[in-house]
Amino acid sequence: MAIRWRKYYGECKGKRNEGDKYGKVIEKGIKCNGRRGSYCPSGVPNPCGQWAIDYREIDGRWVSKVFTGISRTEAKDRLEDIRSNIRRGLIGLPQLRKMPTLKEYAGKYLELSRRDKENTLLAKKRAVRVLVQYLGDYRLGKITPFIIERYRLKRKEKDRVKDTVVNMDIAFLGNMFNTAIKQGLIDKNPCQQVKKLKTTQVKDRILSQDEITLLLDKLQGKDRLMVLTGLFTGLRLGGVLGLSWADIDFNKGLITSNHKTGKMISIPVSDFLMSELLKWKESNSIDKLFIEGKITQKVIIRYSGHFSQLFKSLGIQDFTFHNLRHTFASILQGELGVGAVVVQGMTGHSSLGMLQKYSHTGMDSKKIAINALTEHVLNTQSKTSLAIAQ
Repeated sequence: MAIRWRKYYGECKGKRNEGDKYGKVIEKGIKCNGRRGSYCPSGVPNPCGQWAIDYREIDGRWVSKVFTGISRTEAKDRLEDIRSNIRRGLIGLPQLRKMPTLKEYAGKYLELSRRDKENTLLAKKRAVRVLVQYLGDYRLGKITPFIIERYRLKRKEKDRVKDTVVNMDIAFLGNMFNTAIKQGLIDKNPCQQVKKLKTTQVKDRILSQDEITLLLDKLQGKDRLMVLTGLFTGLRLGGVLGLSWADIDFNKGLITSNHKTGKMISIPVSDFLMSELLKWKESNSIDKLFIEGKITQKVIIRYSGHFSQLFKSLGIQDFTFHNLRHTFASILQGELGVGAVVVQGMTGHSSLGMLQKYSHTGMDSKKIAINALTEHVLNTQSKTSLAIAQ
């Protein structure tokens, strides 16, 4: 199989003469270098050549297909389409189509992903935006493992991103290739030959005693109550933002939430946090505690950035709102010795087989744990404040 440039039209090829001893003598046609000249016969289009693809059909016949108005690169792409169809055992002339560039295919890929979960779709859009920036002009079938390796180097050197981010980019690129394979556009995924970058597992950041004191002393208003809620309940940021007053049972001292997992969990609330919530309710009687409207991933990302900057401004580096959840679990298990099953029942994780059984039972154990956590934090604050005063 090959592509070749056909330079001559019928008027230029010459003709056979009868009478030669072999009967196959050919008079040479017009000699030229493929450019127009005075020797060209009338009626020959310009340019006077065209790209042809020669390939063998499934039944063994050689076929030559001629395409006008396409470039050499496009001819090669069409030859790859033919090879792909033959390898898949398609019978008859394969359907030839121009292979899209990554930029052209990106829109179709995102359209096919529109039913993904919101956070997954947002992550895909972010990755695709960067991939198009670096690889958008490459046709899908022309992206090789070498090109992907070069992309990774540029991302790390130019954009200064972490290895985990680059790995995520390549994962979405591989998913894009797999989607294109299912559609019959290509027949291989070059990402399969690219190994993931090695990443070091970083221990989850938790607050120190001094940092907890700093937060309780410096924060005010909505920010303070949101941090207290995250710290004393272990709820994710989306769960805190989505809280309504109907989720809080002031008589039983419970907060219920089904954020992310879809499974309802009940978390006991200490007297301290309950009094803070009651004070907030007096001046904020709207349905939601902190924000009205639908809690989308964009809203969560915006608030996450807000709190990261807020913590940084207080001198608490490399800390996010989600780390409050890690602090909650770490203090309960590491410093207070609360059992993993009790903690998992409040955080809503599903990694323990018995979680389902204990999610709605053992409430006394949970209340004891929450009160112990609150006393631990508040006593720590009092001791630190006293030390500073002395």
